Amino acid sequence: MKEWWQSKTPQEHMAMIIGAAAILLLLVYLLMWRPFNQALEKQSLLVESQQVTLSWMQDNLGLVKRLRSEQKGRGASSNEALLTLVDRTAKKIQLRQQIQRIKPQGDNGVQLWVEQAPFDTILKWLGELTQTHAIEIDSLTIDRQEKSGLVNARLVLQREGES
Repeated sequence: MKEWWQSKTPQEHMAMIIGAAAILLLLVYLLMWRPFNQALEKQSLLVESQQVTLSWMQDNLGLVKRLRSEQKGRGASSNEALLTLVDRTAKKIQLRQQIQRIKPQGDNGVQLWVEQAPFDTILKWLGELTQTHAIEIDSLTIDRQEKSGLVNARLVLQREGES
């Protein structure tokens, strides 16, 4: 290799050094600078997107608060005890027979044990409680049973905003 290098003229040496430097600069650009720049641009676009989302959320904060207070107002306007409400809505959706135990949890909570109930019916019932009556699901445990579509569930419900 040394003999080959020494057989070259000084002009060829200079050309090879400049060529090697150019290749080195190209490699640094392709392997380091360009990926860094692309990642920086990607993060910049992400920040911009997040700022747009934040702006939209701030613009709609009043609407969300108004809708939430209207929903709470609908749920709280009935002065119906939570235990009574749970029992009444469970009967309405034909889930009352599967509720094996109901236990009050303080003034505004109730714990339930539901056995061998259709999963879809439980979800429908919980959806009605949360959306129509402003009830929060504090905890929920569902265990699948041998029979298709049937589950056992343990749950704690409470009035929204009264945790």
